[in-house]
Amino acid sequence: MEIGLHIAVISNIIFEPHFLPLTKQYFGENTAIFPIPFGEHTEAEFQTQLVSADLIVVWLNIEALLPGQFYSLAEQGSDETIALCKKLYADLTRISHVKILWFLFEDYAIPLSAAVGHVYHNFVDKLNLTLRDTLGDQVLFIDLKYLVAEVGISNAYNSKSKYRWNVPYSQVLIEAAVKEIHKQYLIINGKTKKCLVLDCDNVLWGGILSEDGMENLKLSGNGLGRVYQDFQRFVLSLYYHGVILSVCSKNDLSDVLTMFREHSEMALREEHIACFQVNWEDKPSNIKKIAEKLNIGLDSMVFVDDSPIEIEAVKTMLPDVTTIRFKRDMEYEQFSCFNLKSNASIANIDKRNETYRTNGLREELKAKYTHYADYIAALEIKMDIHEAAPIEFGRISELTQRTNKCTNGRRYTVAEIKEHITSEAVKLYSVSVSDRFSDLGLVGAIEVEGDALTLFSLSCRALGREVEEKMIKFISDKYQIQKIEFKSTGKNETVKMMLKEAFPNAVFSENIGFHHFAKL
Repeated sequence: MEIGLHIAVISNIIFEPHFLPLTKQYFGENTAIFPIPFGEHTEAEFQTQLVSADLIVVWLNIEALLPGQFYSLAEQGSDETIALCKKLYADLTRISHVKILWFLFEDYAIPLSAAVGHVYHNFVDKLNLTLRDTLGDQVLFIDLKYLVAEVGISNAYNSKSKYRWNVPYSQVLIEAAVKEIHKQYLIINGKTKKCLVLDCDNVLWGGILSEDGMENLKLSGNGLGRVYQDFQRFVLSLYYHGVILSVCSKNDLSDVLTMFREHSEMALREEHIACFQVNWEDKPSNIKKIAEKLNIGLDSMVFVDDSPIEIEAVKTMLPDVTTIRFKRDMEYEQFSCFNLKSNASIANIDKRNETYRTNGLREELKAKYTHYADYIAALEIKMDIHEAAPIEFGRISELTQRTNKCTNGRRYTVAEIKEHITSEAVKLYSVSVSDRFSDLGLVGAIEVEGDALTLFSLSCRALGREVEEKMIKFISDKYQIQKIEFKSTGKNETVKMMLKEAFPNAVFSENIGFHHFAKL
């Protein structure tokens, strides 16, 4: 049976009988949950569970932590609480380097509010802010107060189970928490849709551009046009969190570009769109062309259109594409198929988008040459391969998680990178590329451990420029590779063949579990 995810949960309260079945529902039946009582995590039995965990969850209840002071909101318990949390964090990071999902405290269950009303107390908020400023970057904080607010205070608690079994929270809240844990796990591991394909008429603006004219469209900060501008602002926020934007519309391209360039109420601008596929052809064919131009899979794409006919056509002809029908009163929850990091680098995003936008110029240049080598020479490619600096670890982590084609399959978190490079046998390199049209930025990474190639990753947008060949030459010039770690992504067979040809005597280790280094 396939080994499932191992999740260690450290808490001073009980979550069963709901937590385990809900976790299996979201993560899969093979998921294993290790409940660890707070304060007992240093015992040998629980340390073993922490070492084998793929994810650690910390959920401490402030009332159970400070039974003597909680109801009076006495701040003398603050220093003690922070000290306990700091020690727990230090212990966990010493035992394991996997990501820790840490639930911040909430205080909505104070019964005193029935007598004094809902006046604001900053005790818990100050605690949470101190935790966020104190604990290290191995922690990802989850806002429990937001989850309580989302399900409703009256639905979040269960007083009967609290006093019978120390289970203060309801099944409804626990499910919201498990859903959030799953969401953050997907984000940590880069499992997300990559590209949003947008229709224009009655999606980005109200009305039909070719019939109504630009001056008569509904698009503004108020009135009937506000819903469209609000949607554009939402789409722009997705862009700044790493989503590739493209346009697929039945229109004249010149009219659409004029709209993007000249309409004063457009939140989206031409520079935000990686690819315009605007013509009068069918949309499934145009979406396939967008995928080819961006060099991404159809299963990475989300298509938004107001027409049920267009939605059904894409569903039928391109079942791998996720479809969303736009409505004026639509719920943005439909966009939860995107699992985006909150700290994406805007500079890297802009560089990536500029690469996509200038690909047309590269195609025009390519058409001028009969021989591929002449085209490569004309591109004036410049490469820089150097030992990775700490400031580049975040980008390298993102690269390994998002790349499925030109990769050996290794996925890294920043914490794993930091842990791995502490070994003198490990050398990690970053690869930056530019050409005559744009600076692609950091698009590749290489890691060698002794005589083993442990990481080979190159962004799809850098393919077709002989970059991967130069990366292999760099490796072969510096190292005698005897072993290559490799895990199939379903799309990286070409890389495997390329590495086999470059290192014919190397042994491939294809069953690596990509578990954390504390387990190796």
